[in-house]
Amino acid sequence: MKKFSAPLLFLSVLILAILLGDSLPLSAKRFFYTLSLAIKELMIFVLPAVIFSLVFLSLSKIRVNVLKFLLLILPLICGSNFVNTLISYVLGVFCVQAEYLSSLRMVSHEATALDPLFSLRLPSLLSNDFALLAGVVCGMTSGTLAQRNPDLQLLGMRHQAMQEKISGALECFSKGFFKVLLPLMPIFMFGTTVKLAHDGMISLIVSEYLRIAGIFVLSAYGYVLLQLLVLSRFNGSLWMEYLRNLLPAAITGFGSMSSAAALPLSLKAAEKNSTNKENAAIIVPCTVNVHLVGDCFFIPFVALSILTSFGQPLPDFSTYLIFAAHFVIAKFAVAAVPGGGILVMLPILQAYLGLNSDMLGLITALYVLFDSFITCCNVAGNGAMAIIFDRIAGKS
Repeated sequence: MKKFSAPLLFLSVLILAILLGDSLPLSAKRFFYTLSLAIKELMIFVLPAVIFSLVFLSLSKIRVNVLKFLLLILPLICGSNFVNTLISYVLGVFCVQAEYLSSLRMVSHEATALDPLFSLRLPSLLSNDFALLAGVVCGMTSGTLAQRNPDLQLLGMRHQAMQEKISGALECFSKGFFKVLLPLMPIFMFGTTVKLAHDGMISLIVSEYLRIAGIFVLSAYGYVLLQLLVLSRFNGSLWMEYLRNLLPAAITGFGSMSSAAALPLSLKAAEKNSTNKENAAIIVPCTVNVHLVGDCFFIPFVALSILTSFGQPLPDFSTYLIFAAHFVIAKFAVAAVPGGGILVMLPILQAYLGLNSDMLGLITALYVLFDSFITCCNVAGNGAMAIIFDRIAGKS
């Protein structure tokens, strides 16, 4: 699947499911919905191993001073993601209380629910929490050993090739997972959309969720622009210079739906906006897949909106804090592929916010449709983070 064709493909699948929804016989609807649930179950079954692999690879490949990473870069990234996730909660609660989302509560639940032909239930061999923790510990240990002594072996081996072989196998596994999963995404989305159409949810999506996407664009992009304005010390000409330097990378992110594809241009922008090019070379690769302003705004806000639309109460602040902590850590397992930002978050959304299968299908469809806007915001947010890191590193 080509990255540039993904939005058109996903949109075509959604339109096809909507057009065929009423004409399909009930047995066909149940068949496609069953396939959708089976794909989701298989994905959740394999995800702990994928999370471990991606977190391990992300941390083990760091070749800067590990102590500096721990004391400066890691808190910056996690702190920023956590604050942005909390802002998304405040935004969601505000919109509900201000009745910007009041019409979302008017979802009709009188339609006959579409039941699957059967339910696939796979055992949970490894929790996502344990996979995340193990990936962080093993990845940091591997990176520390490689930094202190390039010839030192992971797990006591004498030959560095063994460590590279392990990393290569994990990378092959994670890439293979997404290579298999991405072609299944249209099937997953088709079955989910058929279910939503059967339950009368499509009109709600068309009439309401475009408005929600508009709120996301205004809030997330406004936040990044405000960050750059503050970093420029409210100097209009410097602020415009920051924006001009970031624009090529942001446009590339919008077109490719991949922060990794925009990495070379992001690095150039960071070098222009920083006082020290070495700081740019350190921070940009570290943030490309894990510091995601757009995801932190979009996913929680839309999840809260979906809970509202399904008549479910919003989580209290303490529950949301637990979700936010897991959400931030899971950022280290996000893959730089279209839709990759939502895939590793589905189990967390299900476990800590209570989204069911229909809700997960809906948020997945919305994410991939607006992935270009989300990725563009991620790239711009990383540009702002590069400036922040350069300022702090220059004083340390």
